[in-house]
Amino acid sequence: MRIVFAQLPLQESLGEGARDNEPYAAGLLVAAAERAGLLHRDECLILDGDLMDTGGDAAICSAIAEAEPEIAVFSLFDWNLDRSIWIARKLRPRLPGTVLLAGGPAAVPDDEAIRQGPFDVIIEGEGEIAFAEFLADRAMRSHKHRYRAATRVAPGSIVDPYLSGVLKVNPARRVRVESARGSLQHSMAWVPREGLECLPLAPSLAARVARLASKERADELLVVAPLGSVQDLELSLKELAGANDSGVPVELVLDPALVSEEAARLAADAAVETVRHELPTVTPAALEALGARFDREAFERGAEALWNSGIRTRAGLRIGLPGEDYDAIIDAFDFLGMAGLGQDADVLPLAVAPGSRWRADPTGHGIKEFLERPPYYVLETDWLDEDDLIDAIGAFEESFDVAWNVPTTPNFAPERGGFVSFADLRRAGALDRLALAPERLANSVTLLLGADDPENIARAARAARELLKENPFTLWQIVLWSNSSLPARQTVRKLADAFSAPEHYYELSRAFSLDPQRGFQARLFFATRTPSLALASLKEAADLETIFVLDNEPARGWERVIEQWPFLAFDRDATGFSLLYDAMNAYRAYPDLVLEAPSELWK
Repeated sequence: MRIVFAQLPLQESLGEGARDNEPYAAGLLVAAAERAGLLHRDECLILDGDLMDTGGDAAICSAIAEAEPEIAVFSLFDWNLDRSIWIARKLRPRLPGTVLLAGGPAAVPDDEAIRQGPFDVIIEGEGEIAFAEFLADRAMRSHKHRYRAATRVAPGSIVDPYLSGVLKVNPARRVRVESARGSLQHSMAWVPREGLECLPLAPSLAARVARLASKERADELLVVAPLGSVQDLELSLKELAGANDSGVPVELVLDPALVSEEAARLAADAAVETVRHELPTVTPAALEALGARFDREAFERGAEALWNSGIRTRAGLRIGLPGEDYDAIIDAFDFLGMAGLGQDADVLPLAVAPGSRWRADPTGHGIKEFLERPPYYVLETDWLDEDDLIDAIGAFEESFDVAWNVPTTPNFAPERGGFVSFADLRRAGALDRLALAPERLANSVTLLLGADDPENIARAARAARELLKENPFTLWQIVLWSNSSLPARQTVRKLADAFSAPEHYYELSRAFSLDPQRGFQARLFFATRTPSLALASLKEAADLETIFVLDNEPARGWERVIEQWPFLAFDRDATGFSLLYDAMNAYRAYPDLVLEAPSELWK
């Protein structure tokens, strides 16, 4: 039996989303099924690495088809749901005998996309149990459409995929370990499944995985920490400190309210750098609607103890909950600011996910409108309208001098992970080569065009349909280059429309952004080395991002340009140290706006 596992990453232009895409769920399924004698790991292909991190839709589709699996398993999350469904549909005629199986938090039969999708089997609840039931039926040459675990997994029965050897520690990737499963927030409106209360798993599991990660020099260790008494936490951290002898950086998913000063010191000894926790809400009315509690004082004490030990706390905060108006959201931001957590906070609108407690009756909870597709954001409630939410995001950005979203960034390296990530369409044949080799494209591609060449721009716009045919979920960064004039607005609009996919997750996840450029999945830039043009673009071209190209001998007025912080492109090898020092110093607080590009590009 041949089984292929695929978990698609969160797409974004910097490639950072792939870092969180460790195939942990697939490893758990394989390890548990192997222990039960239902399969052998040699029968399983867990797609990972450059293919999943950077490969486009056509590349991933081809890799699965070439493996000719009997079963193809997709791990579904809100960020990869639509893309996974498209790939599964594309595989259906190519692999007519393959069972297409969906699991993960977004594999909810109540979701219309899942009901109408191509999947033959859906597994719900505890994946190890449901997958084992499916494999047992499959061995008898039959299977059901839906498997749902009737019981919780026993704490001592978890087979860690790293300790069992199913997953290998990659020094360039993060290692995940779940010392607990489920969530105290299992009944919250944005959690896809109910009933998965937090359950501690095998004792000392984090320490054992940390010892392996330390030995193999992993990039980072993510630990979902167990709950319990303060004493239990201190003991777990002491074990973790003893095991992590090479000092692999640790991110701990833990409620800071449980952290004592001693626990904070032990966490520092264990090389914990970040403690992450999603707050239910801090608004009393919203807490009552959720049936949740939040101890502000305990949370602040724990965060302060962590800070004093050199550990940052990263709080997640949902806004737009029932009973929460604009003033209540601002009060929540004030709380984050007073606790010193504002700049590191992850603020997201309320999401009403399929299968969640409020999805069946949103109006009964005061929710008037929400996105039917991922990320399922609420757009309007009895207490807030869409403008209020946009204003709240603006207040968050202004209060903490942060951007709500990571900027979409061009990439001028020809390849990323072995896939084409940049093409200079000014060169003869470049556009044809892209269209003829769809399996070579990365999931994020930068295109360079001459802004003064309308014929080539029109040709690129016409070719968009062919490029999107096999890679509809690719992110496009389109750079228009000129030293003589700004591109016409109709030209910009034509390109944006040609390459855009309005229902793309990346697009919808930025629904509340204050950015004046309307598109995100297809992002347009104007690049120039002429200071006056750069300033004009910054002032007049709201539908473009501006890239200022820094020469070794820049034209007069370049200092005024970088004072406005456009994207800054430079060639490290061709730029003098003094000039580079001044530029980098000016962009110290905005590293995401600094781009490296060979000077030959701008000739």
